[in-house]
Amino acid sequence: MNSVPAAARLQTVLIWSIALMAALFLVWPVWRAFFPMEIWGNEGWNAYHADAAMRGAAQLYPPSDALIANNYPPLSYYVMGWLGLLFGDPLYVGRAVSILSTLGIGAAAAGVVRQFGGSRAGALLAGFWFVATLARFFEFYVGMNEPQLFGFAVMSAGFAWFWKRRADGRAVEPAVLVMVLAGFIKHNFITLPLVALIWLWLENWRLGLRATIVGAVASALGLAICAAMFAPYFIPDMLFPRTYHLARGLSTLGRLQFILPAMVLWAIWAWHARGSKAARLTALLVAIAFVLCLVQKSGAGVDENAQFELIFATAVGIGVAYDGLLRDPLRVGWSPRTISAIVLGILILRLLLSTRLEFAYVLFSPQYRALATEHAAVTRTEAARTAAIPGPVACSNLVVCRMAGKPFVYDRFLITQLVETGRMTWAQVEQLARRKAIVKDETDKRANITSLWRRMRSD
Repeated sequence: MNSVPAAARLQTVLIWSIALMAALFLVWPVWRAFFPMEIWGNEGWNAYHADAAMRGAAQLYPPSDALIANNYPPLSYYVMGWLGLLFGDPLYVGRAVSILSTLGIGAAAAGVVRQFGGSRAGALLAGFWFVATLARFFEFYVGMNEPQLFGFAVMSAGFAWFWKRRADGRAVEPAVLVMVLAGFIKHNFITLPLVALIWLWLENWRLGLRATIVGAVASALGLAICAAMFAPYFIPDMLFPRTYHLARGLSTLGRLQFILPAMVLWAIWAWHARGSKAARLTALLVAIAFVLCLVQKSGAGVDENAQFELIFATAVGIGVAYDGLLRDPLRVGWSPRTISAIVLGILILRLLLSTRLEFAYVLFSPQYRALATEHAAVTRTEAARTAAIPGPVACSNLVVCRMAGKPFVYDRFLITQLVETGRMTWAQVEQLARRKAIVKDETDKRANITSLWRRMRSD
């Protein structure tokens, strides 16, 4: 008599255990967001561009003879710049927006699961698992001043709204416009709008054509406005020189270990339910996300962000698959309660199996917290030292360089790509740097947050 309530209670406990784990893993990104140390190299780069946006459109995209460039769309810089005027430094605002965006993407994944026919339990699983996975294994992007997750939050919200409007029999063009808007925050999210439009074409080619035209016209209009506002350097900067290597793309296969158990569980269900709309939709989503992940990762400078759409697709997949897995597609004869415990247990175990213990250090190690305070003091000392250097400085740590009040004059990644693509030689770079009186300086490595856990692991 009590077996159904007991099974429901176990399911609830296990799903909310993933939520609890997500909260624990977020301790590290939230805690470190208040410190002045650089989290990753992009942070200072993005903060400098937000500052430039507030100084005027002419400042945002540097001229071609500069040793810096901006290959991101402009919208995030205006948002962070304006929020920075309201709440303080765009660097810290960007970190807060990144954390909130992570939660927003999880909510969008849950919403998509519901639109694809998943249960409330499946929707919660998708959302909680996405946030926990990102905060556990891709934690440097969570809470970093980088528009990647902000853009993805807007994109995934548009994607969820697309399916809601489609289910309600309403025009999907407003949702398409939201996804276009997301592209002007960060432009490397392709899977979600592509899947939405492909499916719409398959269902009704006239509606698909209309939505595609609206999206294409809006994108072209946005690009034309940007090209006019930021002329003449917007297009050259967006066509950032970059090397591509297939081996670099294939190297990301090792990173699939973090989501592989969820992908396998989804695939078991999807194969047995392959005739259903939900299975075909999630298969399209996972397949396109996987291919585009490998393609994007082949480009120099593309990091863990190449995998975000695949993580989202997997979250949606496991959320939709959850109820189907309880119907025993492998015919093992186990009860739904047992299968639920096994499925959720596998996902929980994968989240637990990691040596990344920063959240535990924050919660339980006074030594670690004291070390962070020490490194923060080093960062401020380094900023004061850099400020005392006469003239422009090519800093190895752009967060420190910006704290020192130095202008952004030397983009090390851009320079590397200019040389590797044959646009310039190192001799030409050095000559140009001397002409601009740029002084190269190496910042104390303790001014980067990664130095904390490296020291803890070495001690």
